[in-house]
Amino acid sequence: MGIVDRVDLLSLQCRLVRGRKAPSPHAHASGSPVNAMRDVSRLLDDKGNPEEIVAIAVDGPVDLAQFRRDVAANAEALAAQGCARGLLVTEDTYWCAVGMLALFQAGAEVVLPQNVTFGACGAIRRHWDLLVYDRLPPGHNPGFALRKGTGSVPVRPSLDAKRCRLTLFTSGSTGTAKRVEKTFATMLREALAIETLLGKTVPPRGHVLGTVTHQHLFGLSYKLIWPLCSGRPFGGRVHVLWESLLAEDLGGAAIITGPAHLARLNGLGVHAGRRPPSCILSAGAALPDTAAVVAQASLGARICEIYGSTETGTIAARWRDRPNPPWQAAPGVTLATAADGTLTVTSPFLPDDEPHATSDAVEMAEGSGFYLKGRTDRIVKIEGKRVSLPEVEAALASFHQVAAAALVTLPGEPATLGAVIVPSESGTADLAKLGAFRFGRLLRQALATRHDAAAMPRRWRFIDVLPADAMGKIRREDLLAIFASPQSCRTPELRAIRRRGDTVELDLFNRPDMIQLDGHFPGLPIVPGVAQIDWAVKLAARHLSLPIAAATDYQVKFQRLTLPNTLVTLKLTHDADRGRLSFSYQSGDEILTAGIIRLAAA
Repeated sequence: MGIVDRVDLLSLQCRLVRGRKAPSPHAHASGSPVNAMRDVSRLLDDKGNPEEIVAIAVDGPVDLAQFRRDVAANAEALAAQGCARGLLVTEDTYWCAVGMLALFQAGAEVVLPQNVTFGACGAIRRHWDLLVYDRLPPGHNPGFALRKGTGSVPVRPSLDAKRCRLTLFTSGSTGTAKRVEKTFATMLREALAIETLLGKTVPPRGHVLGTVTHQHLFGLSYKLIWPLCSGRPFGGRVHVLWESLLAEDLGGAAIITGPAHLARLNGLGVHAGRRPPSCILSAGAALPDTAAVVAQASLGARICEIYGSTETGTIAARWRDRPNPPWQAAPGVTLATAADGTLTVTSPFLPDDEPHATSDAVEMAEGSGFYLKGRTDRIVKIEGKRVSLPEVEAALASFHQVAAAALVTLPGEPATLGAVIVPSESGTADLAKLGAFRFGRLLRQALATRHDAAAMPRRWRFIDVLPADAMGKIRREDLLAIFASPQSCRTPELRAIRRRGDTVELDLFNRPDMIQLDGHFPGLPIVPGVAQIDWAVKLAARHLSLPIAAATDYQVKFQRLTLPNTLVTLKLTHDADRGRLSFSYQSGDEILTAGIIRLAAA
């Protein structure tokens, strides 16, 4: 058949038919896929409607005939270059599809980095030979630029999906890039299961759009491979902002997104008089109940939450029709619990039939399904006692003063815990009334009624939003940065971090006891300009990994006074092509200070 061995495909479909029923009439895990799945391995033959729209690329709609021409032309050029391992880095999801299939046709391995930054790609340099892109990322040397194809499409043998290799990288729990190898066959089997899960909810020609990148497995599987196989047009643009996505025709569409975006709709929704999407898919981290309720009301569609990992692919799903429903195994997936209470997975999306051990503790639900209880690799030793960080976080989040909580072990001996807290509305009022020290003590006293003294955080930080990456995951290094102790109070207090590529935004509280305010000026303290430049340099070195110690060549404009006891946002952007760092301090909509720092050539 080409996509996968005929026996494998029929076997999987039988497994799907025998799988558990989903928790609602719209989850549909009771039969075969709704859409006939396209045989992507035979893309370059002349079957199918050449005028069928495959994707809505950034430059406009692309039909099947042009898609074939693009894949064929690039496959020929890549084969001529002798590419064996292509690092595929694209802004447009359409060109990711072209590059992936062209590399497979050329007999090359597809390598997808965690992100497109020069540092992330350089860290895995030994795993790739040629950079393949639609637009050259900043700081990279030229490689192979994907181009449009013309003319007729030569006849080529069908792909052997089992021999087409795909490598992704994930940070896992250590923060170090971990290599995960897959085959195109496992990805296509997952696409079949996704269609079984969602096929009756998403119309046969409903568009698939999203805010997530195709560089990660969730975006690759749900925003590219599934629609490509099921015949649904997919959007090429990765919508960073809700405003651009909501301007699209969302009627019947599937929106592929994550908690980081769903929690920040900020009153936005589907425009009046326009048809809503068919469903919203969320993955990467747990979606809070409040965010789920608000998002479903704002977007006019139900949310299906996906649980999985880069290693396993999709493990389970749940429709957010009520608070904290149990997870249900994905079509074709078999689940069990190990002796230590962690989940084990047997799946057609794994490279073999061996059970895969996760680090996720689970509790089986009555009837069917399970509840996630946190990761066992987040159990730490404090004062010689085992402390479950997820358990303590859940206890803190249950207090009416707390909207969200995250814990981190702080460096030093003996080990201690730090708590980063997003206060609720009532908590914000208590914080203003009591002050940070007494408010932290109040939470500590409440926590002491449930947990041993070893589980008590010793240090507290109160911020507006937890730091999260593009997939909504909270990174340990970002939590630690919030606790970075200013020497003699030389730097402002870090309240929040937002990252995207080569840009980072930092919410900073200008403490009134900072040493730079001494004598500047008596009776009217003002944050000195030289301090603002120094902070931009030091924070860029820490959060953008820029090798600079001081600003020696810079331009800066001070537009408004920066005062103590104020919260400001520092935006840092590294422009590698132009060799400079742009920075600005902003209070609300008002720019206080803006400038550029020219970086010395490497």
